[in-house]
Amino acid sequence: MLNLYSESHGWGSESELEDGTSELKRLFVSSAIGMALLDTEGRFISTNSAFCVTLGYSDKELLNMRCGQLLSSFTQRRQPGSLRLFNRDHLLGWQTEQILLRKDRSLMPARVWISSLDEKAHEDSLSLMVIEDITKQKEAEQELSKRQVEVEMLASRLIQAQESERKRLARELHDDIGQRLSLVASEVALMASQSCDARAIATNRLTSLRDELDSLCSDIHGISHELHSYKLQHLGLKSALKDLCRRLTQSNFRVNLDIDDMDEPASKEVSLCLYRVVQEALNNAFRHAHAMVVSVTITKLSDTFYMTIQDTGIGFDRSTSPHGLGLISMNERLKLVKGELKLDSILGRGTEIWVSIPDLNEGIGPASESRNYSDSSHSARRCEVA
Repeated sequence: MLNLYSESHGWGSESELEDGTSELKRLFVSSAIGMALLDTEGRFISTNSAFCVTLGYSDKELLNMRCGQLLSSFTQRRQPGSLRLFNRDHLLGWQTEQILLRKDRSLMPARVWISSLDEKAHEDSLSLMVIEDITKQKEAEQELSKRQVEVEMLASRLIQAQESERKRLARELHDDIGQRLSLVASEVALMASQSCDARAIATNRLTSLRDELDSLCSDIHGISHELHSYKLQHLGLKSALKDLCRRLTQSNFRVNLDIDDMDEPASKEVSLCLYRVVQEALNNAFRHAHAMVVSVTITKLSDTFYMTIQDTGIGFDRSTSPHGLGLISMNERLKLVKGELKLDSILGRGTEIWVSIPDLNEGIGPASESRNYSDSSHSARRCEVA
């Protein structure tokens, strides 16, 4: 067919014609890109193997078809009547994206090129049609779009959580700490205004004031420790985790910590990530899972930290329970230190979290309190993360 075309359109001398035709035919037949020759009515005249394989049709089947028959019904609704590939304006060459219909009726996003084989269009001009399957590209674009939406939603939820935490701290400082300090100040002012004889009997009141001030100092220390662990900064991960587990342990909530006699992480980001993951998991085990016992185990093997957190709480059904902000935050925190997380929960039997983090060199991850957390190689029992 290529030979007939070249002979009828006068390409130079006979030897040049043969060489050019032979080269064109070789490229057409051997190309890994789908190619087809079309007449001015859009009928297939010749197709190469890649074109047939891509669409699932045989060469003989395509020779009985028009180009417009490859369009899906979706594309046809957008372009009623026909593809209109071959009007005078488009005949010399153009490019578009279409949804093509394979022989098995599956849809294929494709990039389509149409180009005339003549420098000037005329009634018997033939056109070369080239198609490229862009399914993977479209899937990647959809995945990217999905991730962008998830990031936007996460950012919105993180901002809301930050504002909620600020409101909580403001209420606690105003309604509790502030009011108690105001009462202490009033009591001191009252005692200062009393006579010397009255001061002599104020010992009991001074003792009460001292106890209240001690309590205030403890509460302020607790709030400060929630926001930033000075023990983690100055004494290291092991000391900070021991202090955290000790402070959270109560009569109805016991935390068992088993940590190897290992070196501290080389990166402060890894230390902070491990600490925040434990803190989040314990808070959720107590508040949401209603667990009575939580076990935290940390070990280091071959420059990788492994941690499991298991609770005996109520668990949850992962297929019906959406991931809460706490779990999302842990995953995001872990991602920044190239860590992984896996979670497993059984309704009524508790939750298990498994984490692995490589011991990164200092400075590899960005330093921030709101870091990511991935999924790892073991799982952990924990209730729905807030």
